[in-house]
Amino acid sequence: MPNPVLDIKNYNNDFLILKSKDQTYLAEIGKSIFNKKLDFVEEVIVTPIEICLKLNDNFEESKIELLQKLEQNETTKSNTYQLPVYFNDHEDWIAVKSITGFSKEEIIEKLVATKFSISMFGFLPGFIYLEGLNPSMHVPRKTIPSKYVKANSIALGGKYVGLYSIDSPGGWHVVGQIPISILKFTQLPPVEMNLGDKIVLHPIDQIEFEIILQKQISLKEYNG
Repeated sequence: MPNPVLDIKNYNNDFLILKSKDQTYLAEIGKSIFNKKLDFVEEVIVTPIEICLKLNDNFEESKIELLQKLEQNETTKSNTYQLPVYFNDHEDWIAVKSITGFSKEEIIEKLVATKFSISMFGFLPGFIYLEGLNPSMHVPRKTIPSKYVKANSIALGGKYVGLYSIDSPGGWHVVGQIPISILKFTQLPPVEMNLGDKIVLHPIDQIEFEIILQKQISLKEYNG
């Protein structure tokens, strides 16, 4: 289908910011731009409200017209993935239970009953923002971020569930960890999942966590 009219909010020699009157299509627009391999675009960064394009020396103002003419597929298939989560005894559970008013068991029950959608990637390589969290489960981000969050931690932050793909500082409340690494620097894109894909959290115990971790099972193998 034709691309909804894009509004060019800002551009310079390094970046181009795109917005759409219908934000429903932003993820599809981003996929189309990425798949087109335009010679003046280095990176495509999609968020729920805008698209940021990192430009190179091939960019000229006249090439903006190519973006307006870009077409997208009307029916882009999304995949559904199960992520095995060990809901451990991380210290952040104290705050999560206090803020939501739910017990740990109730919180886990609500999380595994929800089918989430991948909203965007950032702020770290492979960090995944999952939307669909019930408002009763919204937990404000930490006033003082933690200095260290383990890779593959599942955490709550505002209206999102997040997946930390690498060890890093973090301001979200950790509630569990997955035994699968979803980030592969040797491939492009480095994450097999795409915007719009559906995610279901599957609870596992510590023994299952260790078994999957030791076998180094991939995301595809676990969902195979």
